[in-house]
Amino acid sequence: MSRILDVEDIRFSYGSRCVLDAVSFHADGGEFLALLGVNGTGKSTLLDIISGFRKPETGSVKINGRSQQHWKRREIAQQISHLPQSIHADLPFTAEQLVGMGRYPHTDRWFESDEDHRHIRAAMERTSCWLERHRPFGSLSGGERQRVLVAACLAQNASALLLDEPSTFLDIEQQLHCFSVLRDEARTGKLCIAATHYLNLALTYCTRLIVLANGAIAYD
Repeated sequence: MSRILDVEDIRFSYGSRCVLDAVSFHADGGEFLALLGVNGTGKSTLLDIISGFRKPETGSVKINGRSQQHWKRREIAQQISHLPQSIHADLPFTAEQLVGMGRYPHTDRWFESDEDHRHIRAAMERTSCWLERHRPFGSLSGGERQRVLVAACLAQNASALLLDEPSTFLDIEQQLHCFSVLRDEARTGKLCIAATHYLNLALTYCTRLIVLANGAIAYD
């Protein structure tokens, strides 16, 4: 598989506290990578940096061999989908409208095409939330909202998926299904990176584990 991601010597601090220090790794299409570590080790921060939402103090990120700095925001969104750790539950959209937001990097002036609708439905069916498509997002349970958010990432059809605790609020059956879907995405040649505390899920479904500790990669 081709190289999708190059992370080189990333350093990031919150005030005087350094959470990432000279973090480097490379990842190819076809990998399902678990990002592990105790709370506060920088997993979410690293995903934010890769997706372009935070800027590192030093270091660089390359996407498909091209420096992140040379990508426009829309171009990055076409290459990387990002599920953050928390999303406001009171968003004034239906479940289907929220999943449709994953298609915005590909749409023409906010108009959705037939292809967009195919991606939206396919993603919602894969995450078992199509039947809830007309419900307000805020009326959904925590687990239902999480499945909708994962569907939005799938609908984006990016070459890399970054998911921060994707199995949050999901019951055991849905946790297994979620990681199975992500494994299938990786098998199509995409790169999936999931920050998770569920070691058993990571060992069962992921092809690679990266453990962060003390601001560095302790194990890869």
